[in-house]
Amino acid sequence: MSSKPFLWNRYNEVEAIGEGGMGTVVRAHDVGLDRDVAIKRLHPELGDGESLQRFLMEAKATGQLEHPNIPPVYELGQDEQGNPYFALKLVRGQSLQQLIKRLREESDAALHDHYRFTHRLALFLKVCEAVAYAHERGILHRDIKPDNIMVGEFGEVFLMDWGLAKDQGTPAPGALETQVGSFVGTPMYASPEQISADKVDALSDVYSLGATLYEWLSLKTPFKNGNLREVLTAVLTKNPVLPEFHSHPVQGRLPVEMSRLVMKAMHKERERRFPSAQAMIEEIKNILDGDIQVVCPCTAVKSGFHGISRTLDNYPILVFLVMPWLLYPLYALGMVLWHWLRP
Repeated sequence: MSSKPFLWNRYNEVEAIGEGGMGTVVRAHDVGLDRDVAIKRLHPELGDGESLQRFLMEAKATGQLEHPNIPPVYELGQDEQGNPYFALKLVRGQSLQQLIKRLREESDAALHDHYRFTHRLALFLKVCEAVAYAHERGILHRDIKPDNIMVGEFGEVFLMDWGLAKDQGTPAPGALETQVGSFVGTPMYASPEQISADKVDALSDVYSLGATLYEWLSLKTPFKNGNLREVLTAVLTKNPVLPEFHSHPVQGRLPVEMSRLVMKAMHKERERRFPSAQAMIEEIKNILDGDIQVVCPCTAVKSGFHGISRTLDNYPILVFLVMPWLLYPLYALGMVLWHWLRP
């Protein structure tokens, strides 16, 4: 594809990557550093007012968040026509939404084995770490969803598109102040309070993490896809089906402990969610480590086996002490069968 020079020949535009209501994203080649970058530009007709303020807020918020799971911003400026742009890391890979679609539609056992539940949860842990880092600095994302999460070619995970980010420590300009009854975000993954334009804070992002994880693990959306009014009503008034009740012919059913993790993050009562993204991170780490909270017979058995495993790791000599007691019943049964069956 032929390239198109711009920004005084500093970049060669290669191809369009995406386009939204506010702007376009292109892949461009940085001539000076000989590398590809992503360039996000505001539509020219939106070069003033609220859209411009949101665009600049996105660039500054993303630029301030120096974290391995947030794409770094290289610069913010204006092109030859005076239109604002910012350059950031080009992430090559697939969005979480694309991976969900592949897992949902393909019956490739190798694909499902690679993205087994524990691996998916480990990948999502990085998203939670990016959100927790942003929250520590007073910044809310407000649009966490599968489309805004990228998985790179080498397994890197990035939380993208901070266009609706809100700095809780800095009062928004009048044009950007969220009004009662107004809604920003994506309905399927937005919290009830976000939809009703009530108090929106870090717990709203926790809910969105849960809604996104719901689909990433179960391959089903939290609520039935319908028109906008139906989705908004479902988020406000209905509880999603427990993700453990969804099954896939290749991947099977979701473990109970992961299902409960999702449902706690998505609880409609804010005070019953994880109190922070960091608390959700700790619970994910516990699950991945096998340290499961006992809430039912299934989790009791899993927790018991984990405890035995950890004890044997710490005191391996117990294997030699316990093994004879475990093998003796088998030996006795074998002797009984031998005497009974011999001619």
